[in-house]
Amino acid sequence: MTLLYGVARALHFASVMGVFGATALLFQRPEDGAVFRRLLAWAAWIAPVAAATCLCFAAGEMTADPSSVADPATVWVVATSTIYGHVFVARLALLIGLGLLCSREGLYLAKASVSGAALVLASLTSHAAASGEAFALHAAVDALHLLTAGFWFGGLLVLARETIAAPRDLPKLIGLLRAFSRWGAPSVAVLLAAGTANSFFILGPPGMQWATGYVVLLAAKIVLAAIMVALALTNRFGVLPGLERGDKEAGETIPLTVIAELSCAAMILAIVGFLGVISPMQM
Repeated sequence: MTLLYGVARALHFASVMGVFGATALLFQRPEDGAVFRRLLAWAAWIAPVAAATCLCFAAGEMTADPSSVADPATVWVVATSTIYGHVFVARLALLIGLGLLCSREGLYLAKASVSGAALVLASLTSHAAASGEAFALHAAVDALHLLTAGFWFGGLLVLARETIAAPRDLPKLIGLLRAFSRWGAPSVAVLLAAGTANSFFILGPPGMQWATGYVVLLAAKIVLAAIMVALALTNRFGVLPGLERGDKEAGETIPLTVIAELSCAAMILAIVGFLGVISPMQM
């Protein structure tokens, strides 16, 4: 059950973050967004399905009865009588609205706002938010972490599509890279600071016995994030200026760095899916 639960969480976060980051980037360049309509629609409708699957698994965990995963009565009780369930209902309403929005072209600010709100609500039931007395502070930091990670991941999806397009529209790609870089640097800074704070909230209490599996996954996430930062700096200060000069080598390098960065992001999301379903404390 843990495996399927982790996969469902990873798919959920990937879809919501993908929509948020892509629409936040396309809001700055709406003329480039028509080609992404179908991708956004698919991601937006995967999100509520994955969220509902997560609720079913959560119901099984809360009742300590794996067979209750498919029990509608148990799922209904969790949805209507727990904080997790109340947050789920609010998020499900947002995600359904997001699916309807993404069936239409444009409206990037509305799509980014709704998907961003869904990410913020997810922070209310995270490990970080539940790790101490300062619930509001922990949830706010986790919300910043989710939003900045979402911008990075969704922006990379847009860039990846443009880097492998044939024939490549170089002026369009350069415009997207400039728009992404404009917000990418502050987003990465906030992302790293929020991620560090989250780790402290979760693993920092005195005398806590850390679970080995959780720490190993967290360490793998940190290493992958460091690789992403190195690739992002390479793109920002090496590849982008080369593209602007018409450097052939930069044109050959950009697909490799963007795809590598996106691959690291996908692996991080897979890890995040499982970090949320295993306890950070040694049992």
